[in-house]
Amino acid sequence: MKDFNMKRCNSCGQILSQKITTCPACGSAIMAGISHIDEYNIKAIIHEGHSTMVCKTFKEDDGQFYSIRLFTEQSGVDDTVAQRLKKELLELQKLPAEHFVQHYKLQKSADGFWYRISEWVNAVNWGEIFVSGVLSDQKKIITLFHNIASVLNVLHKTDHFMPYLFIDDILIPRKGLSDLHVKINYKLSRFLNARATHHGPMLQKLLDCHPDIINRRPIDFRSAVWSLGKVFVELLTSNPNITDFSERVDTIQGLHPDLSTLLKVMLSDDPDLRPQSMAKVESTLSRILDKISHADGALPIGKRKPKLLGELNWLKRAVVG
Repeated sequence: MKDFNMKRCNSCGQILSQKITTCPACGSAIMAGISHIDEYNIKAIIHEGHSTMVCKTFKEDDGQFYSIRLFTEQSGVDDTVAQRLKKELLELQKLPAEHFVQHYKLQKSADGFWYRISEWVNAVNWGEIFVSGVLSDQKKIITLFHNIASVLNVLHKTDHFMPYLFIDDILIPRKGLSDLHVKINYKLSRFLNARATHHGPMLQKLLDCHPDIINRRPIDFRSAVWSLGKVFVELLTSNPNITDFSERVDTIQGLHPDLSTLLKVMLSDDPDLRPQSMAKVESTLSRILDKISHADGALPIGKRKPKLLGELNWLKRAVVG
């Protein structure tokens, strides 16, 4: 691996992806980016950020694909931070491989850069799912929601949770697409540096809109419930850029009334009004699925909205059981 740093055009200084060989700003030829990390051959660059680069790699000696997250100089990952990350890996490896992306080890490259070697998941791109129409089938999307909540409930039972959850943390393997099986890419600590001020756009959006973070409340399991509600609305609208999550629920046509109410309470600004555990979210989605499965026909669009009293009673069941 070459000396790894943010790639710039030598002629005009434009910052470029590792994949680019001609500068679009000035037309200058650009040297090829990195092709390997130690014995791992880079097959595709999945993500380039301020502090990390994620690659799909292939290792010749065992014939396996791996995901590698390479930490740049901007990441601040030194030997001290690396030791902390190694300890975190030991905890992550206790999670069931069926439901969580497996992270194998952290090591330093021959050129002195730290990188993490993880399971390569051949996942369906969320953009592909959005345009496929899969999420327009209400039973399928509630099944997906139930599967996500079920996996997160497994995590909560280990006393871990994801208050900083966003869509890219959720993977649907291609081989599991028919039954909407999910794997969660869980990180014990979301931030390499908890005091960092530079974040990716999806994480920054969450930090800017999460009521518990904005109001400086203690983060707990109910914070993770809010973040999951946010993800659910983004999936229902096929729009990860929205910010009016609770208000947007009322605009979604044909939404099952119980699901509408669940989303609203999950997204409550008041943590006490949210479902108090991920188990409660999972069981509520299970009940909604049963209702849909036993319904005589499809729900008419825009009808069968609950009366206010009925909605309040349902809210009480969803929150406290």
